[in-house]
Amino acid sequence: MSLAGLETLLAFIIVLGLAVLLHELGHFLAAKAFGVRVLEFAFGFPPKLFTLFKRNGTEYNISALPIGGYVRLAGTEPGEDAGPDGFNSKPPWQRMLVYFAGPLMNFILAGVLFIGMGMTVGVPTKGKEVHISAVVAGEPAARAGFREGDRVVAIDGERITHLDTMLKMVKASPNRPVLFTVERDGRQMQIEVVPAAKEGGIGQIGVALTDVTYEKTGVIGAIAHGTQQTWRWTRDTVKGIAQIFTDSEARKSVGGPVAIARLAGMAFRDGAITFLTFLAVISVNLGVLNLLPLLVVDGGQIAFLALEWVRGRQLQPSLQLSIQVVGMVIILLFVALLTVRDITNWVGGKF
Repeated sequence: MSLAGLETLLAFIIVLGLAVLLHELGHFLAAKAFGVRVLEFAFGFPPKLFTLFKRNGTEYNISALPIGGYVRLAGTEPGEDAGPDGFNSKPPWQRMLVYFAGPLMNFILAGVLFIGMGMTVGVPTKGKEVHISAVVAGEPAARAGFREGDRVVAIDGERITHLDTMLKMVKASPNRPVLFTVERDGRQMQIEVVPAAKEGGIGQIGVALTDVTYEKTGVIGAIAHGTQQTWRWTRDTVKGIAQIFTDSEARKSVGGPVAIARLAGMAFRDGAITFLTFLAVISVNLGVLNLLPLLVVDGGQIAFLALEWVRGRQLQPSLQLSIQVVGMVIILLFVALLTVRDITNWVGGKF
């Protein structure tokens, strides 16, 4: 396996592992809080490798597949009688909160990551500085001596603070010398470059640009930023799911495990900020998906418990089991179809 492949695999394990493990930790903590007997808390998926220790009736295990974890509670099987500390013996509202605690932990993880980045790196702002984020080898900018990280101060004496302004000036100057003033390592220098005339007579110098900068903020500002970002990504995820049912292009963009792994690898190679942001977004996605009123996932279980609360009695165990089996089959088929499409797109070069 190549270095890039190893990085992709490692990034995928970290992202999925943390997001799923924290999700299961939410279920675990809520179950403990309501006095539900927890039989097992495991890092990774079966088969079990070994038991770390056993405390208060709970086995803490390490399993073979390091992509998340799981919690096994007493009394979760339909019709199972596990006594007063069994899950099914608890009131519906407590069981609903145990299910809700998993997605809640995903939102908390995202919020903590966004807050932490706001306090350490800073809050991203746009429209104050333009930086060169990449230089394409062999293009005019590379030949002229531009480097990744250079800040564009001015072009032909005109101060540059917005990305659009720089793009407009470069596009309007094909085959004409343009004098850049850039800041590198704390000092300013001038670089002359001749934009190449591309299709349509548009000037290009062969760089990737960003006008996003990071400003340090206090605790209150970081909390506000983290809350806003978590809400933004939650809202966008809900909108994206809704568009799957109304927009054919949105359906084509849905990715499975292979697509997530490739994106995780790209984020990992792009640096800590991009990778942590990707982890936060995946955690939000996982939280939202688990709250959907679908069979098997937490949202579906919450819906069943709400129905039980209204009816005043549980559904027949055989009916619950049948519904869970059907739901699991549907989800496995959906994931399998996405995986096949991911691999087909990968082989066809559409990623």
